[in-house]
Amino acid sequence: MTFGRRGFGAKEDMTDSPETPDLTIGDLAKLTGINTHTLRMWERRYGSPKSFRLPSGHRRYPREEVPRLRAIAEALESGYRAGKVVSASLEELGHLLAQRRTAQPALAQLPEDSPLLLGQWMQAVHRFDDSMLTQGFHDEWGRLGPLRFVLDRATPFIRTVGTSWATGELTVAQEHFASERLGDFLGGQWRRLNERKSGPRAVLTTLPGELHRLGVQMCAVVTALSDFKVVYLGPDTPLEDIARAVNKVQARLLALSVSSSTDPVFAQRETLKIRKRLPPEVALVLGGRGAPANLPGTFRIENFPDYLDWLNNLSPRGA
Repeated sequence: MTFGRRGFGAKEDMTDSPETPDLTIGDLAKLTGINTHTLRMWERRYGSPKSFRLPSGHRRYPREEVPRLRAIAEALESGYRAGKVVSASLEELGHLLAQRRTAQPALAQLPEDSPLLLGQWMQAVHRFDDSMLTQGFHDEWGRLGPLRFVLDRATPFIRTVGTSWATGELTVAQEHFASERLGDFLGGQWRRLNERKSGPRAVLTTLPGELHRLGVQMCAVVTALSDFKVVYLGPDTPLEDIARAVNKVQARLLALSVSSSTDPVFAQRETLKIRKRLPPEVALVLGGRGAPANLPGTFRIENFPDYLDWLNNLSPRGA
């Protein structure tokens, strides 16, 4: 399932201020969307990202690592292994992403009008044209419906923006603009679908340390198409808070989005932890490229149509 997809880049309250050129590992995680556990593991295993120590002994990371780490996350989403990309330069990563896009053009399998439409949306991103982009989203949502919008519009748009940022075509500001605009749109749409529902509850979130929200927003859209009522926690939720929310609302389902930038060992360990904290009757479904497979008491689903079918079979209407 694609609801663990990286999105376009981490969102945070920090600014790229020249007065704060060096970052803590927590700052680096916020700016890149890669959790601190993964960053530490990469530094030990691959010597990257490179840190230095202050006289106090605390580690700091050069702010210049941020765009390179974001490109690494994009490369992992594109299917590259960590050992190949974690130590690569930004230029090398841009070349790899361009190669992968040429070898497996995402737009070639979309409807004929998609390249032209996505081109128009990308022009709006370049110009920070909020009105044009939002109107485009609304038009296509109305024409295609929610599921096809997620599959044929939101997903390729995410991929296009991410690749354009990694290759230097978009600035960080443009990437953030596109991400926030789509995230706000998806949030408004699934909330409208979710209104006045009285079916079983589905809690949606990510593992701790996962900072991207677009995958969970797309998951919320698809979940809201079923009988389930969405209880949206957003990204980066502590395990104990997830368990409390599930119990509080008497949820029948917990859906976790896991991106490929999440360390596999961490993802497996944290998923098993949350499984143990849930009542046995609560279904735990995992999606995203980083979602661990074959864990006891969990369901891993590869794509949104399969996820919707699974929800309908799980709900009273589909029983």
